[in-house]
Amino acid sequence: MKFFKPLKQTLAALAITALSSAASAQIAGYNVLLVHGFQFGDLSSKPSDAEVYNRDLISDYWLQRSEGKLNWSSAERVEGRISEQVFEQAKAISAQGTCSNGCVIVLHSTGDQVMRHFLANQESWLSNAGYEPLNIVATIDFGGAGGGTDFADLAVGIVANQSVPQWIKDTIGFFLGLDLSASDMSDLGVVQDLTYSGARSISMQPNDIPRLRFSGSGGNTNPLKLLLSGYSDGVVPASSSCGSSSPAGITSCSSSVGYSGQIASRNGPSGLLFNHFPVLMSKHYDHGGLKDDNPRGKVTYVYNNFNAGGLNVDFNTYVERVPWWQFWRDTGTLQFVSGSDSKSMSRVTYDTFNN
Repeated sequence: MKFFKPLKQTLAALAITALSSAASAQIAGYNVLLVHGFQFGDLSSKPSDAEVYNRDLISDYWLQRSEGKLNWSSAERVEGRISEQVFEQAKAISAQGTCSNGCVIVLHSTGDQVMRHFLANQESWLSNAGYEPLNIVATIDFGGAGGGTDFADLAVGIVANQSVPQWIKDTIGFFLGLDLSASDMSDLGVVQDLTYSGARSISMQPNDIPRLRFSGSGGNTNPLKLLLSGYSDGVVPASSSCGSSSPAGITSCSSSVGYSGQIASRNGPSGLLFNHFPVLMSKHYDHGGLKDDNPRGKVTYVYNNFNAGGLNVDFNTYVERVPWWQFWRDTGTLQFVSGSDSKSMSRVTYDTFNN
């Protein structure tokens, strides 16, 4: 891949990184970099590089706690222009020394796929360009889509099939938030990289950066959610957000506890991608809510009490027993994260890592 870009693009990246340096909050003493998720509007109105570099996405909560951003355009491809855009910004971050003492990446949705490719290649990309590679100690992945989603397979299949009536394309496109009327596959941008086969063919080699996964199974009222394999957050299936090594439909990030916190046998992952750790999950959070500072309901845990790179994963927890006759609730023995009834998943995560 070639990375020869005009000076004005590099300056734009430097400018946006400098602006974000006004933030002072950290996670466990490490600066925070943000990577946003899929932006539907990019497909219908392709943004310029300057527009990409200068937008503030994810959520106000995390923007106030970050020192930099690695933005990208959903109209592009992961192994193509997206990587070039991320690389331009990474050079500016490296030049400023933002990650000299370590950085934590907080990402959402398709940012998972974008970062997997970047983290697999950034050492050689930056070193060859005369920059120090970014010292990334861990990533916090909210609703990570790096394992693919049925919606992408559906969209790509419809566009590729010229025999599908236009009214069907328009109807399904409405619920997906995509324009499926085009006959040119390139108009789908990064959606092509989110099919199950596409997502699981990009930069799958193991690396030593822990990927901490945060998953929800709450959902919107999109009727197409029924097409997603297993449980999902309304957009991304659990097999992806949990970091499962297989795209098979699952009902939890764990084989012994459900999204509700109920301790019981579940259809969990048969295995996990290398260095991927499902940490928190909840039946109350949908895809967008995972990254926001809006309490939705109690959160349970999968992996806890371990060290991931420079982060001490040590959530305060408790067990609740609900009698069988309270049929309107999940009954039996349930496990929860303390404070999650009044704090958002994002805030619980931030507060815990800073204890």
